[in-house]
Amino acid sequence: MDIIHLRGVTHIYPDGTAALREVSACFEKGRKIALLGANGAGKTTLLLHLNGTLRPASGEVILDGATVKYDERSLSGVRAKVGMVFQDPDDQLFAPTVRQDVAFGPANLGIAGEELESRVEHALRSMGIEDCADRAPHLLSHGQKKRAAIAGVMAMEPDVIVVDEPTSGLDPQGAWDIIEVLDELNSAGNTVIVSSHDVDLVAGWADCVYIMHGGEICKSGTPGEIFCDHALVSKAGLRVPTFVQTFREFRARGISSGDSPLTMLDFVETASKPFDVVAVRCALADTKIVKGESVGLVLRNGMLYAVGGKGGCTVSGIAMSDAAPGEDIVVRDVTGVLASKTGRILIIPIPGSIDGGSRAVDVGKIRGLLDRFEPQKSGAMGTSAKAAAGKLGMRCDFEIDVIQSCILAALRGLDVAVLASGGMAERAVLRIEEHNRKNGQGIR
Repeated sequence: MDIIHLRGVTHIYPDGTAALREVSACFEKGRKIALLGANGAGKTTLLLHLNGTLRPASGEVILDGATVKYDERSLSGVRAKVGMVFQDPDDQLFAPTVRQDVAFGPANLGIAGEELESRVEHALRSMGIEDCADRAPHLLSHGQKKRAAIAGVMAMEPDVIVVDEPTSGLDPQGAWDIIEVLDELNSAGNTVIVSSHDVDLVAGWADCVYIMHGGEICKSGTPGEIFCDHALVSKAGLRVPTFVQTFREFRARGISSGDSPLTMLDFVETASKPFDVVAVRCALADTKIVKGESVGLVLRNGMLYAVGGKGGCTVSGIAMSDAAPGEDIVVRDVTGVLASKTGRILIIPIPGSIDGGSRAVDVGKIRGLLDRFEPQKSGAMGTSAKAAAGKLGMRCDFEIDVIQSCILAALRGLDVAVLASGGMAERAVLRIEEHNRKNGQGIR
């Protein structure tokens, strides 16, 4: 079901610049949607039409089956359904405190009293900025400002959340934190629409991608459909994702096969017996090793070790250099097949902030689960889950792209425990099951 439909939308700025040229698109409800294009492609202009900030010179915007009208009353209804987060949070934050800023939007919709207070507290907790509630916005870091801007939109409880360049100005950790927030919102039922020129981000995140160039939509489809069209991507002033580029080089050398990967996990699965081709492995020396010595190879705790004198191993090769214990070593002329058990993944649901978040967690029960499971690696997905991990004193190995990281660890034979907020737990289970079906693997 489409929640927003653009029909022949054209926008011309006062200086005569045609920023959009008869753009038509359908945005499906409940999806993660990305507008992808170089600077000046028209992405931001298009987004500003979705909540009535801009009015088209021609064409129409249809929201939930009704054509958007531009009188004050109609626009108030549109903005209650479609929340907009600007690229620069300083353009959005203006109140004396973060709490007042988050309250501004819902208050303008007529929300007051306990309902307003409840919405504000929920939004602050969901974004993990409750400790900043009484601070002035200009004193926050850029990442905290982004979260505060999203919280202000979230408190309005829109059906659609539109975010212009969500990761701009952020370091890698901050960028992934924001993407995880958008995943949480989508898991809760929101349609999330973003603009970006980051092909690596879009490839692994979006359900549907719209390529924009010169104020037009050139093509739409899944990330796989978009990024296999290399000519189109180049014409739009973009590049193909890193994993796609690497895959093409590996395929040309007979190392990989199949469809172009969009994530590290996909890339790993494209390997078609690569070590039958190169017969070389990199490992850690388990003992002192001398160049030219015959060594054995063994998988232990997810790492590959080289053992001097073969050590009774069924896989062996020749050391290409001297190495002390713990040093990297390259082994050539490898023969035999490395076998590794598949690890397990334990997913522990943590209530979302609206259901109490980390405050509703039974710490003793979770500690008991972890003690029995004895994970070798751990991760946390979502604000509530990370807060719960802090309460448990749990060191998280994975906080970025958690499910992919956990699956990769399990494929190396490691057992992994994951705390997951709200609907993200179910989504994680579905992704693991999908991976097992697709690749014939038995991660439990």
